[in-house]
Amino acid sequence: MVLTGKQIQALALAAPRNRAGLKKMFAQQNAGKVPGNTRDQKQRNNRQARRMDTSNLTRMPRARNHQKGQMPNMGRGNWDQTPASSNVIAPRGFGYYDAFLHNPFSAAVHMSIGPATPIVGTTVVSEGMVTQKPFSLVGTGPGSGLEGGAILLIIMPSTSDTQAVAYYCSSVATTDPISGTVYKSPQLQVDKPDNAIPTRCSFRMRNWTQHVGVGGIVRVLRMTTGVALRYGTGYTSNGELAQLIEGIRTHSRTRTYGGEELTDTHQKNCTVVDQSKATWFNDWDQDTPNTQLPWTATAGWDQSPTAVTGNFTKELHDPLYTPMAIVLEPFVAAVSGSTVGNKYEFNVRSHFLAHYAQGSMLANMAISAPTVPEALNRHREKEEDKGSTLEKVGNVIAQGASWAWNNRADIIPAGYSAFRAMRPAIQGAARLAIL
Repeated sequence: MVLTGKQIQALALAAPRNRAGLKKMFAQQNAGKVPGNTRDQKQRNNRQARRMDTSNLTRMPRARNHQKGQMPNMGRGNWDQTPASSNVIAPRGFGYYDAFLHNPFSAAVHMSIGPATPIVGTTVVSEGMVTQKPFSLVGTGPGSGLEGGAILLIIMPSTSDTQAVAYYCSSVATTDPISGTVYKSPQLQVDKPDNAIPTRCSFRMRNWTQHVGVGGIVRVLRMTTGVALRYGTGYTSNGELAQLIEGIRTHSRTRTYGGEELTDTHQKNCTVVDQSKATWFNDWDQDTPNTQLPWTATAGWDQSPTAVTGNFTKELHDPLYTPMAIVLEPFVAAVSGSTVGNKYEFNVRSHFLAHYAQGSMLANMAISAPTVPEALNRHREKEEDKGSTLEKVGNVIAQGASWAWNNRADIIPAGYSAFRAMRPAIQGAARLAIL
């Protein structure tokens, strides 16, 4: 009988009275037998036990499938989960209200609204977004002596093709009407629904001025109170606009940024102001006579029979989602012997749940959005806690890439693909090691 080195060492260390029994047991082991069962039989029994143990299945990480064509249960908090704690790989953006990262079909509602079609529109705001020279308003009315050279841009998810409007003082006189520029989404202009409710709205902004001319100040406020604001004859005056901008400057929630900070892309999300209004379908792009809106008379607006107010202006006075007010303060820089302002571009992404004509293609794509009030309350509170602070897009991308690299072995699909690619080499090395 040939013993292994470890067996010989064990016999040498064993007590004399135990050596005979230990030597007999080693002989059985070397012959492929163990007390009661052969080695092969014991291994077969262990494999069978593992195969029949259902607890092994429950411990395996796996995704939850849902019926095709139906929304998953958003109550499980998929927006908050990460691959470190679950294999549900959630987007690593700016939360549930991030309209750039999330698909419009992932929207949930606070209460049941029936089938509706998720739609998305993109609006590019660049024309007219150039800072101006500073000047003071003159006159005896409201706003006299205040700064008149600032640009006020308001972004919000209006139930119309207009998603942003810029307002300017048209002259130095306080009583003159203001001017403005409307920014519309091409997608929402072509495929207009009958009515809709907004679900998300986010914007990304960047100062793309050449480096030698970068400067100035930008102020951002996520508004929770509506305002009567409209450009054109018979509506808001230069003095009233200057007073509104001054109120934004001095608001406790306003955040101020230098032009050089915004050369990197920053993002901000709108959030719910009035939950009851956010579940009420508004007719799309509807004009309402001013005589049916009592607050227009209080604001001193035109009350003639033909005077009407569109959805953007009407919802700005009674907002569903927070209007985002961005003030581009007056600034010009001397570059190559001439004075130029700073140029800004805004990219606005808006999501809606919409109703279309029965039987149309878009109506047939309607879904029943999940109703998860508790989860939405948590996400809304989390978003509200951020206030008016902008978030740098580049940091999130870098953090996401860094996290994926540092945890690459824990991401199951990537790890499995890598193993499949390397398996022949691993098996070949193992065979060589045996030989």
